[in-house]
Amino acid sequence: MKGTQKHYGYCRVSTSTQDTEKQKFALLNYAHANKFQFTQIQEIVISSRKSKKDREINSLLTMLKNEDHLYITKLDRLGRNTKEVLEIIDELKSKNIILHIIKDNIIVDPLDTNPITTMFLTLLSAFSQMERDFISERTKAGLAKARNEGKLIGKQKGSISNNTQFEEHKEKIREYLNLGLSYEKIVKNIGVGSKSSLFSFVKHRANYFKAS
Repeated sequence: MKGTQKHYGYCRVSTSTQDTEKQKFALLNYAHANKFQFTQIQEIVISSRKSKKDREINSLLTMLKNEDHLYITKLDRLGRNTKEVLEIIDELKSKNIILHIIKDNIIVDPLDTNPITTMFLTLLSAFSQMERDFISERTKAGLAKARNEGKLIGKQKGSISNNTQFEEHKEKIREYLNLGLSYEKIVKNIGVGSKSSLFSFVKHRANYFKAS
């Protein structure tokens, strides 16, 4: 069985101004030091924000078979975030693929319960949860800030495209409202929209149009 194992390398850089040579050199040095030859080294220039398919991760996972080895220089070459990295590692483990992370000197072997590797994956999992919590809190804070500033959040009832015609006039509209002018009079003064669309616009930006 050991003789049928294959060794695959994966190199990725994000932009065309970079190249994969440093990663490839590190992989080849590692192979030389450990006395094996690569079956294939996959090199790709693409942003980590792209899908697994575009980054050729999916085709690589399909290529890998039981007890094959996958080599990367750093963990961030593998996924766009910690959650995706963990998902890929789980998929590799389910297929009994041995993952080598060269820079960190970590080998993730599904059949090996090395305490250092276990601790590494546990910390990675905890970090993934922290990352999700941070994104969630940052999103909530952003939405709250937007609401406080009277910005339109998400798809609202009514015609958004019609309501946006009032955006460039909103300061004048607020001034007129503070003066007690009717919606009909305001629409006539600014020369756009209708009474009902202005009412909807003001309603969706209630915080902004509160009297000063």
